[in-house]
Order: sequence, then C-alpha cells, then structure tokens
Amino acid sequence: MLFHLLALLAPPIAHADSFDVQARAACAAPIGARPRLPGIEIEAIDASDGDLPYLRITDRRSGGWMKAHYDAVSARSAWARAACLGAQLRLIGDETEEAWPSGQWFSVTFTADPAYVPPRDARDRRWTVVTRPDGTLGAEGENMAVVTMPHEQVHAFQKRAGAQLPRWLEEGHAEWISRKITARLAPAAGQVDARRHADALAASTTPVELSKWGGVSVTRDAILRQASAEDRKKMEADPAFVPPGPYKISSGDLTSDESNIQARYEAAWRVFENLERAHGASKVQSWVRDLTATGGRVTPERIEDTGRLRLRENLNLRLQ
Repeated sequence: MLFHLLALLAPPIAHADSFDVQARAACAAPIGARPRLPGIEIEAIDASDGDLPYLRITDRRSGGWMKAHYDAVSARSAWARAACLGAQLRLIGDETEEAWPSGQWFSVTFTADPAYVPPRDARDRRWTVVTRPDGTLGAEGENMAVVTMPHEQVHAFQKRAGAQLPRWLEEGHAEWISRKITARLAPAAGQVDARRHADALAASTTPVELSKWGGVSVTRDAILRQASAEDRKKMEADPAFVPPGPYKISSGDLTSDESNIQARYEAAWRVFENLERAHGASKVQSWVRDLTATGGRVTPERIEDTGRLRLRENLNLRLQ
C-alpha cells in the first residue's frame, strides 16, 4: 500500500518529447518572462570595459555554451529568449551526434540599435537580434532568434576545427539541420520559412548550379589595387590570372555569390533531405562530421571520394 501511495506522489517520468514541449513554450514566452529549461543554465555576467553585459547560456549535458549580450533596453528580450537559444544548442548537439563537447557556439546581441557594431574579437562571432525601440521583439527579431540562429549555429559546428566547405554543402547541411530544430521549437515560423524557399525555387528561371555556387572570395579590384604594374597587365590580358599574394584585405574587399540565393538554399537543402531518405540521418551526419573534423579546405575531390566510400554514390549527380 505504501509503495502505491509513493508511486502516486512521485513526479511523473519525463517523456522523450517533454523537453521539446517546454522548449517550444520557452521560444514563445512573453517578453519580460524568464523561462527555464532542465539542463540549460543561464548566468548573468557583468559588462567588461567597452562591451555589453551578457547571459552565459550553457547546455550542461554537452558543456556547450554561448553568450547573449544585450543593451539596457533589450534586457527583457534577452532573458525571454535565452532558454530558447540554449535549447537550440541541446537539439543541434543531438543532430550532430554530440561531436563538439564544451564548444563555444556563436553569440548574439539583443539591441535596439540597428547600427550596432560588436567589439572586434576573432574568437567570438556575434549575430544581432534587433529589437524595437522599447526593447521588445518584433517579427524580424523573433525570426532571427528562432529561424536564423539555428542555421548559424550549425555553421559554428561546421567551423569548430576550421574546415572550409563548398557553399552547397555548407548551406545545405545548415538548412537540413536547422529546419529540423525550428520545426521542433517554432513550427509555424519554420513552415513560413520553408514555404518561402520552396516558392523561390519553383519561381527560379535560372539553373541553381550548386557545384558552381561560390563561397566568399576576394574582389578582383582589391587584387588589382595591390598588384604590380606587370601583374596588372597580365590580369587585364587574362581574366583568369591571379598574381601571388600576400594581400592586405579588409571586409570591404570580400564578396560572395548571392545570386538566386533562396532557390539555391532550397536546392541544397533538398540534396541533404534526399540523402537522408536514401541513407538515414545518422549516416549522413557522421559523413559531414568527419569532413569537418579538421581544418582547411574540403575539396570537391575529397567530397566525391568520401561520398563514394561512405554513401556508395556519386554526389555530383545530385548537384545537377
């Protein structure tokens, strides 16, 4: 009898989806609330010189952590979405097979200043969640918190050892995982985002050409500006000629291929979605995990070779 009474009084055993339910509520919590999630630690840290205060958000299970900075007017929004940001680290950890224990993920800054520029720190990349003048989150800020940040945190995982991926793989992998995360945390926002990308691909009148989708590169003008007179003549005669560096490069000297961007994101996501259907999520993720486990450029040749070895298929056929 005593055993049955204790069983009735004991807290219910958590179901597998209970974290998702709590996390979904945290991602929709009203501004001013301070939701908490099991296993997600949130610690307020004072501002250092020339910087903003922040919340240190840690997933206790993996040890992974991030910072959520905030200005004075946006503090309530930072607290309201901190647990949601922590849930993203937990769920991305699940999807990436916990391959980055104790990693420092990308940071965010909640600010009402749309022109905010964070202090320069190569170790800490920050994304801006713009709040309204009163510090609350509008549609743009909410979308940044629940749609964009899961995508960017997958990039943090990809770059954990300094790997440089072709654009189709980098963005397709990030979309593949982040859409799963957003579907669990903010399903309505995820559906809107997925529909927007699908419509863009359906409306596209030019080939997406994923294998030719370039990453970030140095502008030709930046090289011309610093090249010798002899090398400039060679560049003018041969558009493919690039003189050896080194060059002094600023952010304004960098460019990336952003043409047909939403259609390409959708097409790259479909590559991974179809790979999952063919091989299973775990097999695809372990393939990407190993590709990104070391620094340096991941060449198309290496991707093709590992695709044949690990997935038993010619990946180039999926990029056409």
